[in-house]
Amino acid sequence: MDIKQNIEPSCQVLISAQVLSLVLSVAVLLSGCSGAAPDIGLYGYVPPPAETSVTEELKLEYARCLRISENSSDNTSSCAQQAYDVVRKVKGLPTRSVPEGIVIILRGDGNVEQKKE
Repeated sequence: MDIKQNIEPSCQVLISAQVLSLVLSVAVLLSGCSGAAPDIGLYGYVPPPAETSVTEELKLEYARCLRISENSSDNTSSCAQQAYDVVRKVKGLPTRSVPEGIVIILRGDGNVEQKKE
């Protein structure tokens, strides 16, 4: 006797459905283990945004602040400081203390010569 003749037709459909689901499961598993991640894959994977440098972040934040302050009555003079504060927090940069005192700017090579009259 042949084994296929002993199995009822409903059981044959059930077995073929199980085999099909096993094949599909293996295919999904293998596609998920591939080396390169797709842009939008089977499970809706979206890659993270590209890492930007501190300079790029400062430019973007400064431009954003200027766009916001154009639409409102805020002062645009503080945009540079606001952009620095945001980027410092996002990138984890340490705070710098502002030196106190007088700054003397010399022109030339820095040697101070007294003029003789």
